[in-house]
Amino acid sequence: MPKQRILIYSSLLTIALAGGAFYAFKQASDIRLADNVVARIGTATITEDQLKAYMAQRNSASNSLEIKQQLLDEMIERKAQIATAIELGLEQDPEVVRALENALIARLRARQLNPALDRIEVSEEDIEGYYEANIVRYTNPAQKRVAIIRFDLAANTPAEEAERVTELAGHVHKLAMSQPDAVRGFGSLAAQYSHDQRSRYVGGDIGWHSARGQNLDPALLSALSELESPGDMAPLVHGSHALYLLKLLDARNEIVTPLNAVASNIRVQLMQKKRMGQETSWLQSTVQQVKPTIINEPALAKLVVTRDEAVASVKPPGLPQ
Repeated sequence: MPKQRILIYSSLLTIALAGGAFYAFKQASDIRLADNVVARIGTATITEDQLKAYMAQRNSASNSLEIKQQLLDEMIERKAQIATAIELGLEQDPEVVRALENALIARLRARQLNPALDRIEVSEEDIEGYYEANIVRYTNPAQKRVAIIRFDLAANTPAEEAERVTELAGHVHKLAMSQPDAVRGFGSLAAQYSHDQRSRYVGGDIGWHSARGQNLDPALLSALSELESPGDMAPLVHGSHALYLLKLLDARNEIVTPLNAVASNIRVQLMQKKRMGQETSWLQSTVQQVKPTIINEPALAKLVVTRDEAVASVKPPGLPQ
């Protein structure tokens, strides 16, 4: 019986020693790293190439063990922080997700879109063509400075009153024709007779106007086109709601801004337009490549956003440029 116990104990001891040896071997195998792996932190590893790249990033050309150990420690600390953040689920945080998405978009645009944008050019022919097609933008039209005396006369004015106003206007027109040339505009006649409150105390002067003016009675514009020299006076003008005396005070010719003065601005405008067009085409192509794109119209229609202060103040993040 004692011999049997001894055999049993010996067998158990042999099994225990074998198990311990296997565990030690397993631990040693787990600790042993591949030749190109410098360190392991949890399940993450740092390879020689990664350490070299980090050393280059830190502008370190030193091969001293102390410097290499210092930089490796920094990488280990970084890996440890990343592992802890992932363990806490921070990679699912909306701000983290948005930052990652923006980084991916920025890298995609840098690889696909930006090279195409950099190749865009604006030629001299483009600039000249735009200038000629939009010459009106670069032209200050001929203008005339005029004075008026206005006699209000509504369409429903009784005949007798209309006749009286017309006779008065004709009388004042004769007085104006006899004024000395030194009188600016209509002088005191405007203050005495004109119903135009803005100009009656400045001799009837209503400033500069072009043939395309939108703030003058069409009848005045038509009569103004017939006046050529300062001092010229039009016959009595029958407007839509008034009678007018009209006098030319001054005139200036059309001024066209030369191409060389606006070429740089045109270049910028055309460049922006071409870049926007290129970006729009690229975005459309990108969306088409990711198929299918399906929009749930009913869900979109019934979507309701609460416009409280917190929501109203939030703006969507801008895309990286």
